[in-house]
Amino acid sequence: MSKQHNFEAETGRILELLTHSIYSNKEIFLRELISNASDAIDKARLKALTDTSFLGDDTNFEIKVEIDKEAKTLTITDNGIGMTEEEIHKHIGTIAKSGTKEFMEKLEKAKEGGEHNLIGQFGVGFYSAFMVAESVDVITRSGLDTKAHKWTSDGKSGYELQETTKEGRGTQVVLHLSEWNHELLEDWKVKELIKKYSNYVAVPIMMLEEVEDEENKDAPKKTQWKQVNETKPIWKKSKTSIKDEEYKDFYQSVSMDFNAPLGHIHSSIEWKVSYNSLLFIPQQTNAFADMRDPNKEYGPKLYVQNVLILENAKELLPVWLRFVSGVVETTDLPLNISREMLQSNATLETIKKSLVKKVLWELKKLRVKDPEGYAKFAENYGSILKEWVYYEQDLKQDVAEVLEFNTLLSDKKISLDEYLENFKGDTKTIYYITGKSRSEVLASPYMAQFVENKTNVLLLTDTIDEWMIWVLDEYKEIKLKSITASDVKLKEETEEDKKKAETTQKQFKDMLELVKNTIGTEKIEKVELNPNLGNALWALKTPDGAMNPQMEKMMKAMGQPVPETKRVLELNPENKLVKAMKKEFKADVKSKKLADLTNYAYMQAILLEWGELENIADFVAMTNKFAGEYLK
Repeated sequence: MSKQHNFEAETGRILELLTHSIYSNKEIFLRELISNASDAIDKARLKALTDTSFLGDDTNFEIKVEIDKEAKTLTITDNGIGMTEEEIHKHIGTIAKSGTKEFMEKLEKAKEGGEHNLIGQFGVGFYSAFMVAESVDVITRSGLDTKAHKWTSDGKSGYELQETTKEGRGTQVVLHLSEWNHELLEDWKVKELIKKYSNYVAVPIMMLEEVEDEENKDAPKKTQWKQVNETKPIWKKSKTSIKDEEYKDFYQSVSMDFNAPLGHIHSSIEWKVSYNSLLFIPQQTNAFADMRDPNKEYGPKLYVQNVLILENAKELLPVWLRFVSGVVETTDLPLNISREMLQSNATLETIKKSLVKKVLWELKKLRVKDPEGYAKFAENYGSILKEWVYYEQDLKQDVAEVLEFNTLLSDKKISLDEYLENFKGDTKTIYYITGKSRSEVLASPYMAQFVENKTNVLLLTDTIDEWMIWVLDEYKEIKLKSITASDVKLKEETEEDKKKAETTQKQFKDMLELVKNTIGTEKIEKVELNPNLGNALWALKTPDGAMNPQMEKMMKAMGQPVPETKRVLELNPENKLVKAMKKEFKADVKSKKLADLTNYAYMQAILLEWGELENIADFVAMTNKFAGEYLK
């Protein structure tokens, strides 16, 4: 005889939210039901430790998933511990035992924000079945009871409970699929969901499969149960038992990358926090998921107790390691943990710190082990590593060791160690210049003395370089120095050089003052001489400690307030035009030609460093004027 039971207050509203709002990805229902079945089997195993007769002859644990196309049902069966009548009321007759009001608030928030990880947090994973089923039957028999019971509900008004018959202990969940979920009656779809979410549940998951009679090919096909999941995941296997091809295949399956990885990190940690991990470092860019984009979903798959909890666990790796893919599995987290709880979980933070160090160590090894492969990786992902320097400054020296840079004297990227090994000079310094492109920085007047003296320079043209260089002021106690710094002199000055410089300075003193006043003291801080500018007329540089033009542009683009920085203008006393300007200055201090040429040369200096002119029309008009004079 069946009995009708009403759900507790507000449960109907909860189920409505649960089945229509919580999951945009409703296919996760199968993961929840298989997890419940696996838990029931674990409880049976635990009971058998203290009651050796509990299992009887039924010791071969497995979960069966069966499709009935005619009845339009999907059935999940386990031979776990089962439930008594009291346990049925307790476990699937009551929702949100930890607080209905709190749960309702969480559900409403999830509906608005697209949160997909509340099921399980309040012990309601079973009810995810109603996202795909119009009604559900649960037939169960406890190993401690001779009676079996059938629970039936449409997930709305309440549930019906009656005694029934069932051989052996365990639970059978029958989903009567709703009309718009009939794709779940296809074997391939159900297998796909099992492999995606429950492939590494430590219990065989079986499905019926048609097979040919090997002796009589013409005979009708037979159906038999066949395991569809892997009970021992690759990351739990011994490293020595895994072939390189297996690692490659697994990498391609988790990353959707057709290329082979540069390297992998296979770890099994048993310490304060225990976890297994298998992470991969790519070599090429992934055509289907360009992980150079910080807005892409990233992070390894997170398994808890062999069940996939998160497809992209960004809580396990910082955004500057978004190119790393793979899996992390732990038993030190509850199976029902939500994404909200993950964000502040101490266990996860411990795992994260460990993984970051392991990735860094692996990159150091790969640079030595496979320099050609690493060069390809650095070309594709080097700019992301530079983010690491800026955002995780405690590790900046270690990260700097695995960076590679374009340089003045190399046709390929080199490391900072290689730069220092080939440095020419007594006092080692790492010189650099920042800019938008290689052509821009090579055109800088400040490059002249480095070309002449064959001294190498880091060419920093990535957007992140401006930020990185702010924090990476030295490497292995050797200073990084901009080539635009006022005290950069590659050759030691002789007494004769010093006397010549003093004489030249006196000769140009008044003219330098005029140039400053002509351009405007609100634009430039001062005017100096610099004989190391090659053929350039003059150049602009940023005062020590001030923000350079590239950084100013980035800050403005982000809507940040930027203080005005007055630049330093450097004239090349060896330049013919500068000498001509000096001659004109001597002839007529108030010369209009000298004033025009001064302003024109200043605008050229701005353009040389890819700056922006206040009025491009003035520059064009002046260019036309000088061109007209030239043709006379």
